[in-house]
Amino acid sequence: MEVNETNRPLTETPMEQPIEAPVPTVEDTEKETSAPKQTLEEVVQRLKEINEKNDLTNKQEIDSLKQTFYKLQKAKSEAARKAFIDEGGKAEDFTPETEPTEEEFKAVMNAIKEKRNALAAAQEQEENLTKKLGILERMKFLTESQEDTNKIYDEFKKLQQEWNEIGQIPVAKVNELWKTYQLYTEKFYDMVKLNN
Repeated sequence: MEVNETNRPLTETPMEQPIEAPVPTVEDTEKETSAPKQTLEEVVQRLKEINEKNDLTNKQEIDSLKQTFYKLQKAKSEAARKAFIDEGGKAEDFTPETEPTEEEFKAVMNAIKEKRNALAAAQEQEENLTKKLGILERMKFLTESQEDTNKIYDEFKKLQQEWNEIGQIPVAKVNELWKTYQLYTEKFYDMVKLNN
């Protein structure tokens, strides 16, 4: 026996062929994408739930529901138009019916929009608060600094300018931060007077 013959199996088994999944047709994919599985009422109901729970964090779902509503409304209008034409009416004479759920949909979407805007404003105020607290820390450092006031004067003025450019902060913190800002400003200018 040769060496090559010992490496070969005594009986050869045919290789198994992989089973291929059926390839979806264009019609299948169009059915899946063009026919949402919800009704206008279900979309409005889900938006109401989101609004009532204040679950406004999932912007993607809200946007998807909005798109679904308008797709369903358009499909319903197109079907009514087609039925009107099939019954012998002229296309230019067709006027779509007013959708009863549309007013409700718009009211819920406006409520969600208002809440989202308020949430964004509150978040911006918190970010502004953090920025102002950072400026106060740097102002405190400068008022306690042993460096020559001429060297740090420009830096202090920049901090004051930054402070003024920052927008609204939460109302509960306004007085406290303003008093602290005034304290450090007075300390700094007292220090400048002493050094002069």
